Amino acid sequence: MKAKTEPNADRGTSTAAAAVFAWLLPGLGHWWIGERARGVIFFVVISVTFWGGIAVGGVRSTVAPTGNGAWIAAQLCMGPQTFMALYFNHRLESRTTKAAKDLYQAPWPASSSAVVYSGVAGLLNLLVIIDVMARAETVRSTRVARPPPQKRVR
Repeated sequence: MKAKTEPNADRGTSTAAAAVFAWLLPGLGHWWIGERARGVIFFVVISVTFWGGIAVGGVRSTVAPTGNGAWIAAQLCMGPQTFMALYFNHRLESRTTKAAKDLYQAPWPASSSAVVYSGVAGLLNLLVIIDVMARAETVRSTRVARPPPQKRVR
């Protein structure tokens, strides 16, 4: 069995696949190209920032497509996590009465801070996606086929 000397030496490192993995879950693209510690750090920091913002402001205040303007675009950079939060928001909207909906609405400073936190987490994940694309290209470019060394004739 051949020893693995570089990240993903057995399979080709696709830049697009690394970017999609990073969008699906922060840090997964780095994990896939072989930078496991970096991937775990990105996952923990970005996910805690996103879900911490939602915990502060509540899903109804934080992930609201109609009320938060461009921040929802930043939040969508978190990938399926944003869609999960949107699902919870929609489910909460459809199952509660008008009076109960106000209980789930965060007050002004908390709701604004929560939107910013979750939006910044999405923008951080966008930077992680760009970073993993650059690193995947570097891994691919260092694996250029080289001719075998030639023996010197004396």
